[in-house]
Amino acid sequence: MKAKDAITQLQFGPYVTPVCFAGAVVECEIRGLVTIVGLSDGPIPWPIGEKEGQTALVVFKGLARAVRQQSPTAVAAAWGVALNVAQQWHAACRLPRQRKKQTLSSPPIPWKTNEDALLQRVSLAEAARLTGRTLTAVRKRRRILGLPDGRIAAQRAAKTPSLEQQALAARERLRTTTQALAQALAELNATFARSKSSLAFWRSTAIRYPHAAAANDAAGDVERQIEH
Repeated sequence: MKAKDAITQLQFGPYVTPVCFAGAVVECEIRGLVTIVGLSDGPIPWPIGEKEGQTALVVFKGLARAVRQQSPTAVAAAWGVALNVAQQWHAACRLPRQRKKQTLSSPPIPWKTNEDALLQRVSLAEAARLTGRTLTAVRKRRRILGLPDGRIAAQRAAKTPSLEQQALAARERLRTTTQALAQALAELNATFARSKSSLAFWRSTAIRYPHAAAANDAAGDVERQIEH
């Protein structure tokens, strides 16, 4: 099916490719927090998210809306995925997301002390799961408490090498430095050996030819300089 024909099957639209940059952490309605690693080449290009080494389209924004409003066949054709994948998305998102509206008669649920302490120890997704709140609510509470953005922290943690990797890198630097020092020492020893050979030559010349006494004195000065 051509890309234009696949898109025309969609009854509710338009569906625009969201602007995302590689490395951004977004929330997928199927897999939770994922890291953007690229863009698909389907009829409707869509961000690809990676989590635990597995990559797939991120079900959010327009795609999440289409999964609920369109048929799995139309979604599969428009986003370039297998029909069974679109059916799995439809089964997981068949009901609209229910959000409780906050009013004067229904104020937000206050945060408890143990929940605030929990935010400092676990990830965004884990805090949302344990407290029964949305990721947005968890992020807002972290900002109120003066804690860093969990999305940025997760991204930095992924980029930070482990202690084992740091130890291997340090050992490699030490090995390289040791080899360079050994090579420099070998060159210094070779230079010293050549100097001694030259000194011995000039000494023998002074003995054979008395008029070369001045050269012998100069050689003695060179030797003393080398020894010092």
